[in-house]
Amino acid sequence: MESENQNVSSLSMMEMAKLRSTWTGKNEQGYVRRDAALEKLLENRNAQNCGLSDLRGICLAGEDLSGIDFSRCDLSGADLSDAVLDNCKFVGAVLRESLLPRSSLDHCQWVNSDLRGTDFSECFGTKVGFGACQCQDSIFFGARLPEVTFSKSDLRETDFRTAVLSHGRICDARLQKANFAQADLQFLDLSQSNVNEAVFSGTDMRDAIFRGIRGFASAEWIGADIRQVDFCGAYLVRRHIVDENFMFEYRNQGGHYRILYFLWDLTSRCGRSMLRWSLCIALVAILFALLYNIVEIDYGPYPTRLSPLYFSIVTITTLGYGDVRPISSAAQTLVMLQVLIGYLGLGGMLSIFANKMARRAD
Repeated sequence: MESENQNVSSLSMMEMAKLRSTWTGKNEQGYVRRDAALEKLLENRNAQNCGLSDLRGICLAGEDLSGIDFSRCDLSGADLSDAVLDNCKFVGAVLRESLLPRSSLDHCQWVNSDLRGTDFSECFGTKVGFGACQCQDSIFFGARLPEVTFSKSDLRETDFRTAVLSHGRICDARLQKANFAQADLQFLDLSQSNVNEAVFSGTDMRDAIFRGIRGFASAEWIGADIRQVDFCGAYLVRRHIVDENFMFEYRNQGGHYRILYFLWDLTSRCGRSMLRWSLCIALVAILFALLYNIVEIDYGPYPTRLSPLYFSIVTITTLGYGDVRPISSAAQTLVMLQVLIGYLGLGGMLSIFANKMARRAD
């Protein structure tokens, strides 16, 4: 299977190299195909259509292509690095694995376009629209796109690290595993988006809008600045982010805090899991039931196979019916130890229960 995947990848690279090489050749009129295509694009700068549909692999790096309508064009693998694409239209266009680093995109419109694997690193522009686009695995590293729109777009596993997306809209978008580390997301509207496993570490999210976002519990929020965020319709998000950052700071205070955090997370998911805590109490009860089999215990006139477990449960719940008695110092020591553990266990359970039952919008 691995060799098969490698063959597919190498074949794709060979096809791309072949496509790019065709633009360096000459057409029937003796003009270089790339230059002839560029001339036609510039002639149709303000027309409703650029007049070309297949521009796969073309190199237009550094060219001023502003105002050209590339709607329904196939620009897969094209090199548009450092190009000026201000006021261009890409309605229904295909730019899979194209190169647009450092390109200018002022008021550029991408609607229902296929941008999977496209490199937009360090591109810049205001009021750029990416409506209902497929942008999986795209790269927007260091991009400066204030007031950008990604509504209803597929942005899974997209790289937005250190990008500037302030005052933008990413509503009802798919952001699973997208990376926004160190990005500027001030005043960004994330309403109704799915952020499952997304990364928001160190992001500036002041005054952002989180109404109705989904999957926030599995996202990473360490170091996110959420001051003045509008949490209307997202109060659970606020509590989760605050909890995650508190626990991160707690375990990073020093060596013994890491150990305490490990035990805290293991036994109760940091005080949030009643199930884990109950399982821990049950395991302790079973352990002491096994230990009671090797010490001297008077189970009364009617002992059964369940007597050790019965005595362990009665002891850990601090009921103490008195019908079973430890008759050796070792047995008494075990009973005292289990009673202490039982008090702590039940106290912890009541704390978790009260925390879940109480109002959590503090």
